[in-house]
Amino acid sequence: MRIPTLASLVLFFSSLALPACNADRESVDEIGMTPVTPDPTKPGPGPIPKVGRLSGKVVAPEGTIPISGALVYIATAPPAAIPDGVYCDKCVHIPDGTPHTTTKSDGTFELDASTGNYYLVVQKGAFRRVRQLSVIEGPQQVPIDKTKLPNITDKANGDDVPKIAVMLGAWDPIELVLARMGLKATITKDLLGRAQVLGKDAPAFAIYGVHGLFETSPHPSPVTLITDPKEISKYHIVFLPCSGGINDMGATKCSGVYNSDSRVKKNISDFVAQGGRLYVSDWSYEYVRQIFPGYVTWSGENSQIGSACMGGGGEQSVRNQDAGLSAWLTAQGKSLSSVKDAWTALSSVQEKLGIDADGKPVKVKPKVWVEASAPVTTSLQHGCGRVMYTTYHTQPTSEVNGALEPQALALLYLILEVGVCIDPQVIG
Repeated sequence: MRIPTLASLVLFFSSLALPACNADRESVDEIGMTPVTPDPTKPGPGPIPKVGRLSGKVVAPEGTIPISGALVYIATAPPAAIPDGVYCDKCVHIPDGTPHTTTKSDGTFELDASTGNYYLVVQKGAFRRVRQLSVIEGPQQVPIDKTKLPNITDKANGDDVPKIAVMLGAWDPIELVLARMGLKATITKDLLGRAQVLGKDAPAFAIYGVHGLFETSPHPSPVTLITDPKEISKYHIVFLPCSGGINDMGATKCSGVYNSDSRVKKNISDFVAQGGRLYVSDWSYEYVRQIFPGYVTWSGENSQIGSACMGGGGEQSVRNQDAGLSAWLTAQGKSLSSVKDAWTALSSVQEKLGIDADGKPVKVKPKVWVEASAPVTTSLQHGCGRVMYTTYHTQPTSEVNGALEPQALALLYLILEVGVCIDPQVIG
């Protein structure tokens, strides 16, 4: 369905009104030239509806980062609730005729609609804000507080945020990036002055694990998250950031990068197949290699757990990146020219037989989002969910106290992209 423009709406409604002009005089049958007298008992068409043009901008919870590709529409009733736990998101069903659009790379949108009282819905994946809006005739700027993605779930007031779990990593502080993108959390500093987010200070997402001996967590242990289906099924997105340590007397192999409990593989695989999103970075790669084998090949890998861990971690020049990601960064005056803190390397990604959203066999080829000398960010579909892996850290470990790096902004974009529904938008 094409989105109607203001001009096309006026022309359409004007065409409906043409017979009303003929109602004031006799009309002539084109074939027999016989006068035709209108039936006075049948009412003519009503007045031309008044049309408004909405314009606005969708931004991240922190208030400035634009959100591209967000769905914006108006409806006469609020949408159905987003499930609290893992679910198969096969896209919002938009009734035919519903005024809707998607945001541009800079987060802006325009939407034509008849005047009246509606619910304005702004959604990107499981991020959703619903607000009442009165559409008036002519141009109308939508206030930013109605189009800013929420920072915490508040269903009573029309706000949804995906349920997120972070298994605390040793080297990649994804919880800091989530806090800086605006999700409700308090950033404090440890004894060395490094920024941190404690589990008790993150009401908008769950942190599994503690930073030190004296910290207590409001959640079960990280092992429970990845072994207990009841625990992991509470969430829409699970982050397994880089963790582990150097093994073999300083060699590049690492330890503590994968939990070999027999329950882990089935638990995580089922979570993704049911619609969950799994994000893995750097040394935690074994959660992709062991659970979703064959799609991605790491440099140096063999049968040993941790065999593909590498030294280095230096800066790599980016050669190619997803066009949508590039346009989004450009709209903010930024670019992803390099990535930092990559302690693993991919050699290739390849197509293999997997399962689709209905559990049926299908060929699945990973999508490469960012590429240096080889892919550095890739994602794949498994059942109704997706898996994303990056060789580099979300935010360079040495810069935890600084502003978000382009690679951290890129992560935000990719989290939102892999979080969107798996099927094409349904209209009608």
